[in-house]
Amino acid sequence: MASYIETVRRVMDGDYKNATEEERDKAIAEVIQMCSVAAGAVTIQPLPLVDIALISPIQIAMVQAIGRVHGHSLDSKSVMEMLSTFGASIVAQGVIMTAAKFVPFLGWLVTISMAYAMTFAIGEVSDYYFRNGRGVPADELKAMFDRVYKTKKAEKEQEHKRNSSLKDRLEQLKEAYKEGLLTEEEFNRKKEEILGSF
Repeated sequence: MASYIETVRRVMDGDYKNATEEERDKAIAEVIQMCSVAAGAVTIQPLPLVDIALISPIQIAMVQAIGRVHGHSLDSKSVMEMLSTFGASIVAQGVIMTAAKFVPFLGWLVTISMAYAMTFAIGEVSDYYFRNGRGVPADELKAMFDRVYKTKKAEKEQEHKRNSSLKDRLEQLKEAYKEGLLTEEEFNRKKEEILGSF
């Protein structure tokens, strides 16, 4: 959480008037990534109805930082008005995240993926909005949000599955070594093979 706050603060305090497009792109990409990770992290808390209350300030700060890089100063109310353009999707995601919390273990994985993807999509759409002079039609923003959200959510879910599968295979290998079914050399070789396949 601290790194997301530091990243947003650094961007908000930065001077982007004379920055190159590459410097702006880098700052925006870093803010979007850090805020998306932070949003996913706060969903680990066990209370179902608290997620949106914890995620919203992260998303507002992210949009303000992205706007700042593009030369716009926004208060929280302006950000909320902007987010309301594709707000139906955000409200729906919040309801789904709340419901998912009631599913033991897997529910948390779902909410982490959803919070990360939703925040990432808001960041990408905000960047696009400011980049195009704030004159983008609402239906175009909503379509972009839905597309980016679905892509990032699928990527995160695949990542969770891969990590889970990797952990299971390494645990099985460790058990086989402990039981004397593998030599140390075989264990190390197989471990390298497993790690290399992910």
